[in-house]
Amino acid sequence: MKIRPIICAFAAILLGVPARAQYTTGFESPPFSSGAINGQDSWTTSAVVDTARIRTASEISADLTNAGFNVGDPVHGGLQALMVSGAGASNATIRVIAGLSTENKVTLDVWARALPLFNGASALGNIFLTMEDPAGDRAAAFRFGIQFGQTIDYGTSLANPWLSSNVPWDNDTWYHFVMALDYGAKTYDFTINGTKVNLDPIPFYSALSDNFDHIRIFRGQNQAGMLVDDLLVIPEPATLGCVLVGASSFLLRRRRQRKAA
Repeated sequence: MKIRPIICAFAAILLGVPARAQYTTGFESPPFSSGAINGQDSWTTSAVVDTARIRTASEISADLTNAGFNVGDPVHGGLQALMVSGAGASNATIRVIAGLSTENKVTLDVWARALPLFNGASALGNIFLTMEDPAGDRAAAFRFGIQFGQTIDYGTSLANPWLSSNVPWDNDTWYHFVMALDYGAKTYDFTINGTKVNLDPIPFYSALSDNFDHIRIFRGQNQAGMLVDDLLVIPEPATLGCVLVGASSFLLRRRRQRKAA
């Protein structure tokens, strides 16, 4: 059982925020089972549906071992995670989250780990996670990039269309991401492992994005991909408690890793 979503809900109560529309998942059973995520818990995947699938920790470990890579932590928590990778045409994995379209401030809190190149994947293409309106206009996004060196990048209209956070990444590490969107100002803040990477608010990826409707994980053709786990979408200010919980859990996890080393 994953207790972080419960703690986040409790934090919202402590902050005096009513339990409004939100979405939280650790991709666990129930409602998820090993296999393509398409059709599970209202998730959909276009094109090559088998490139976005729920995998158990043992299945992810076997995939990485068979490809000759380090296993590390195959899931961030629990027994399963979402794995988006593999050869084939580009595709989009989407989860519509109802009830937040009138919220001025919406935050996504998620853990992700980049995948090495295997199973016919190549360095070509791209994979990123974005927050979009019903028309598909992107507000905020992050990716494990190679354009500026091996750094975590974020989407914005200031660039074409990516900027580097100057935070490097490696295949064996889970990263904690928070994107806090302000639809009134059409800007967002981007936090990695509890540290905000932007000094000034980041202009939306697209100024056309008017309200939050769904999460999209876009995988470019033959892109190696990433693992996604412990995902939460919630309106502000309830998210403040969740961000603090997420940062604390990351630091605790790092301390445990050091002691085990």
